[in-house]
Amino acid sequence: MTDETGRPLAHGPNTLCFTCGGMRKLSNPRIYVVQATEQTETGMTMAEWRTCPQCDGSGMLPGIQPPV
Repeated sequence: MTDETGRPLAHGPNTLCFTCGGMRKLSNPRIYVVQATEQTETGMTMAEWRTCPQCDGSGMLPGIQPPV
């Protein structure tokens, strides 16, 4: 059996990824400065999503791995 990316699925029990919590992506906050009017400038935090580096976007880790 393979997953949606074509990689083979691990046999046996799997562990939910500890880094992304199984969501497959991580929020990467960025701070932006927006000029609301001519007198005021406000800061705003927006999130950009990136693929989880630990599970490579699968949401699971192969085998049973206790959290470190």
